[in-house]
Amino acid sequence: MPDDKKVTVTVSGGRISVSPDPVKPQKGVHKVKWESDNQFTINLPGHTVDHKQEGSKFVAFAGAFDTVKKHKYDVSSPGAETLDPEVDVQPGP
Repeated sequence: MPDDKKVTVTVSGGRISVSPDPVKPQKGVHKVKWESDNQFTINLPGHTVDHKQEGSKFVAFAGAFDTVKKHKYDVSSPGAETLDPEVDVQPGP
């Protein structure tokens, strides 16, 4: 099973950043996992994103993507401006 594509979400001084941006999962292969020390919400239109807490970390998961294309998504966190990075789905193996 391939590893998830991990994205670190940082919330500091009312701003949100993600790394990497864009995240580049392969079509039908990789899931995307966002992780942060701060609570956050991912809104990825057309896709289900599951949010939960793992220990002291807040995480969100999106399943494998079935189309090669770029997807804009929103990251929000209480007291911070919303960020709109991308998921850039790559062709599979």
